[in-house]
Amino acid sequence: MPPARDEITRLRVPGVLGADQLLLADADPDARVWLRGVVAGRFGLDEVDTGAAALERLAAGDTRIVIVGRRLADMAGEELLARAAPYLSERRTPTAPVAPVTFLLADRTGETPEVDDREIPVFYRLVRGMDPKRVGELVAQAAARLPPLPPRDPDPALAALVAEHAQVIGAQAEPDAAARTAIAAVIQLVGADRARCLYCDEESGLIWSGAEAPDADAADAPVSSGLAGFAVRAVAGVVVPHAADDALYRAAIDNPGGTGRERLAAQPVAGPDGHVHAVLIALRDETRPPFSRGDLDKLEALASAWAPYLLQLSMRVEADQILGDRLDRGPSDIFRQEAIMHLMRRGQRGDVVRVHPGWIRAAYWLVLAALSAALIYAALAHVHQYAEGAAVVRFTGRSELIAHEAGTIASLDAARGQKVERGQVLARLHDLEQVGQLKALETEFESKLVAYLQSPADPAVKQALGQIRSQRDSARLGVESRTIRAPHAGVVKEVLVRDGQRVEPGTVVLSIVQDQAAEGLKVIAFLPGGERPRLRAHQALRLTFPGYRGAHLDSEVRAISDVLGAADARVRVLGDRLGDSLPLTGTVVVVEARLASPAFEADGETFQLHDGMIGLAEVRMQSRSLLESLIPGLH
Repeated sequence: MPPARDEITRLRVPGVLGADQLLLADADPDARVWLRGVVAGRFGLDEVDTGAAALERLAAGDTRIVIVGRRLADMAGEELLARAAPYLSERRTPTAPVAPVTFLLADRTGETPEVDDREIPVFYRLVRGMDPKRVGELVAQAAARLPPLPPRDPDPALAALVAEHAQVIGAQAEPDAAARTAIAAVIQLVGADRARCLYCDEESGLIWSGAEAPDADAADAPVSSGLAGFAVRAVAGVVVPHAADDALYRAAIDNPGGTGRERLAAQPVAGPDGHVHAVLIALRDETRPPFSRGDLDKLEALASAWAPYLLQLSMRVEADQILGDRLDRGPSDIFRQEAIMHLMRRGQRGDVVRVHPGWIRAAYWLVLAALSAALIYAALAHVHQYAEGAAVVRFTGRSELIAHEAGTIASLDAARGQKVERGQVLARLHDLEQVGQLKALETEFESKLVAYLQSPADPAVKQALGQIRSQRDSARLGVESRTIRAPHAGVVKEVLVRDGQRVEPGTVVLSIVQDQAAEGLKVIAFLPGGERPRLRAHQALRLTFPGYRGAHLDSEVRAISDVLGAADARVRVLGDRLGDSLPLTGTVVVVEARLASPAFEADGETFQLHDGMIGLAEVRMQSRSLLESLIPGLH
């Protein structure tokens, strides 16, 4: 018989929410396995893969939180949300006096079902692969918004029956006999066709059958094996409609000799110490109904009642093993027969006998405190790595005016410190020849223009006028190129030539700086080229000045160049005026940073910055803790 699509796989955990309060409606098996692992040990979870089953669970009124995926077996997630609106909206209805909190679960493409948040408020949209701790916090936050469900009244008849079975099981002196009695109790309590009792030792990490004849597959197995192992890890009951449909199912552990289509329920038996000592497994034929909520309650009650007896049995078995080992070793064993018998009667181990002097204990704690302090210091103290190199201060508003033609300075119309306006003539080269040529061309242009006006249809006259116009414009440009004008308003900073001096193309004649240019101060640092991979924008930069004790300015890196040769850097960055001022060798990387202040302090005095000042720049590239520096593998 094929499995019914609307049956429920349930993970019961006595956590913050209690059983049957978290409902997952999604047909994607990977999503169900992921969420099952996320909530294991913390919340109760129901899983359905059809919209019909989800609507039935919501109508029951005991669902507190619902998680809806994008695809179900019989409808899309959007359709389920639309049909479940009476249960999920914040408006109270007789069937759902407390509306569940709604989560949406994205599919493999990252898309969640579409829903009108005004009709159904969505608490959060979950994405597969989220941090399980974060998902748990979100579910806990959602649960905190809901009033608690009223507690269920215990069934006196069930409590009496479970207590009777637990006493019978606890009266058994051998583990195999106790397992056989537990199997009979499980079959009677939940109406199972078959049952299993597996013992678990978390210290050795093994799980084994306590009542069946050992076989090659299931004599001893890792505690992580099968659905039984999952119940041990989650400390929670597990119900599967068809055992083999679950990816965790292992036939040799969970259902040896079965077909895999059986109904399966597994319940761990955890002692007062919090450790799981056994797992009870109930099995039904697939033609029978799946295990119900009441069946899970019965298994959980039986496990809780048997747990104290099982802890005593495990201690007795351990004491018997110690006694057997002593008898095997002979009279040289350090344990007396009376001590072992006392251990059996008390049921728990004692403390270790201490024979060392008191100062050793004090010294131990002193050394431990010193080591802890050293470790904390190594973790908190940081070691910085710097890149250092020469640097120069420049004004960002400074403009250097150069000669575009070779010639002699005919006039200087500006002096150092003089304020100038944009376009103002600052210097002229000797241009008598160019001016004379321009005047002759202008006279000829006027005559050609008169001829053109007299005969505008004559093509020869028109062509001659165009040629003379071009010659005149070229002559004007020649005269203008020998005139140096201010590109912007500002103050003349330097005059580098004198009247009558011969200059070549590219020679700096003078420089001007914009008003309030102090805010545009920048520092250009030349750092070793090998440090380029470690340099990044916004790293801290400190500029110091040799000869000024304690003087420094702090800034941050704004721009970083590629690796340049020293000669190339001088030409491209420093120019002729400052090219020989810095001792650059090898390869360098040019780093720029802005300076917020036009002055610096040294020895209690304030000094102004000047264009071209030389300093030393250091950039903090990396910062590691002392512990990471001592142990590189931690980085």
